[in-house]
Amino acid sequence: MSEADTKRLLGEAVRSWIHMDNLCENHAVQASNAREMRAKHEQDAITYIKALKYEKSTIQVSGAVLELQTKSVASAPTWGFLEKEIAAWSATSGVTSAQTQSLLKWLQAHREIKEIEHLRKQSQGRSKTPSRK
Repeated sequence: MSEADTKRLLGEAVRSWIHMDNLCENHAVQASNAREMRAKHEQDAITYIKALKYEKSTIQVSGAVLELQTKSVASAPTWGFLEKEIAAWSATSGVTSAQTQSLLKWLQAHREIKEIEHLRKQSQGRSKTPSRK
């Protein structure tokens, strides 16, 4: 493949990438707005269901059957959570504070970190994210 062909293909790839990146950004904003509106409408519906004492009812609408339910959602285990809970556990298990700190340091040092190459788009000469080198 000639250098001219490679440059032409690079131009096409970059234009396509920018188009898709813009599309992803726009869809992310639309999805976020849609989730917010869905949550608002859901909360309104729950409020009205409770006001009418329909908690045990099944609501049939075009294309769906709705029931009021409760679900448990566990939070993601963050480093702050691990530091707090491992320290609390060690206090009841006989593990020393030094051993707890050693475990946390070991976990942080051995967590998987992947480096990937990617394009970073800058708008009007300013980057959206800090540069990582």
